[in-house]
Amino acid sequence: MAKSPIHNSVVAEQYEKWSYPLPIMDLNGPQTRAGRDGSDPESNSYTFWPNQDYRDDLDILIAGCGSNAAARYALNHPKARVVGIDLSFSSLAHEAYLKDKHRLDNLTLHHARLEEVSALGEDFDFIEVSGVLHHLPDPTAGLKALGSVLRPHGTIAVMVYGQYGRTGVYMLQEMFRLMGLRQSDDDVAAVRQTIATLPKRHIIHDYVSRASDVKYDAGLVDTFLNRQDRAYSVAGCLDLTRQAGLNFMGWWDNILYYPEGQLPKNDPIYQKINGLSDESIWQFMELYNGTLGQHCFCVCDPGRPEDSYKIDFSGNSFMDYVPVLRCREVAPVTSAPENCVTVQRVPWPAYTLNPATSSLFKQIDGTKSIRACFEGAGLPNATDSETICRAAFRDLWRLSYIFLRIPSQTATYDVGRVHRQIAT
Repeated sequence: MAKSPIHNSVVAEQYEKWSYPLPIMDLNGPQTRAGRDGSDPESNSYTFWPNQDYRDDLDILIAGCGSNAAARYALNHPKARVVGIDLSFSSLAHEAYLKDKHRLDNLTLHHARLEEVSALGEDFDFIEVSGVLHHLPDPTAGLKALGSVLRPHGTIAVMVYGQYGRTGVYMLQEMFRLMGLRQSDDDVAAVRQTIATLPKRHIIHDYVSRASDVKYDAGLVDTFLNRQDRAYSVAGCLDLTRQAGLNFMGWWDNILYYPEGQLPKNDPIYQKINGLSDESIWQFMELYNGTLGQHCFCVCDPGRPEDSYKIDFSGNSFMDYVPVLRCREVAPVTSAPENCVTVQRVPWPAYTLNPATSSLFKQIDGTKSIRACFEGAGLPNATDSETICRAAFRDLWRLSYIFLRIPSQTATYDVGRVHRQIAT
């Protein structure tokens, strides 16, 4: 583990005492091996690189790796080269323990400020920065620094706190400041006691029921006693990206930001908002949902061609996209109409597709284009293929039930100073 001089901060002090997240002693358990699905460059590859097949030899940076994340990536991606940086020596010490325990020769650890990442003298195909930017004194500078070490066709997977879903958290943070609580063991005990005495109608109870962090002391400190913490709305995420000089690619999970998963199409509200711009739809759905405690999205270098990552249904080129399943067919919860398929992607509820979409869904095999799926479906009395397919496949994509792969003759990867031409 390389060490570098570093300025101390309230955040560094916190994570030295309260190692976060809860240190995992063995990465071989099924839950720890799975990691975070949305930010995994393999399982979510077509979100980050929809025009290219997954590469297993990526150079990966985990920016603010905490106690476990860099080691988990190195274990799950043995052919990748993984670098983890963090402010906390205690967190890095546990990462080093996991590195030794699992013999992770593909993992390198550095004690470093995220804002000074360029001092490593390396660049990366993929960067994860989850739960970190919102604790920096200047998140924009932090994201800009990460952009400076991102390769031209690379992707940064970002998670920041959601403003509206954490309303109760910020109420309690202010309440605990009024109580004079800091981060001692007694203060953590006072947090637990206070939450237990709050009225049942208090807004925080819904958040606590959904948040795994509050089940252990370091998580309580990080949630309620953190002294450097901010949150973002959808508009704030877009502004953060622009101010850092990067391009917003999209969300890890569209289902949270489009109405298809939360409103029936015959609902007047759906009719009103579906004609809005994507950015306005995202903002509306955040407010409609009201419980998004975090926002997970991906960004890229502004020089990366937009047609290498943007999914566009406005013209007719979408007919050449290749749908790839992201869900599985399940038995219907209740009696479904004949010839209708029910699908599910955990943790979201099962969803029954209409007959036309069901016929198209059955054609998806990861190789056929949307056009070929339509031809194979043999829909009766179907003449307007583009209208039918736009409605069906846009819904499936917005519901996060499929990826859409953008066809490309060749894809150029900029790996350091070496360019590789890779047929797709």
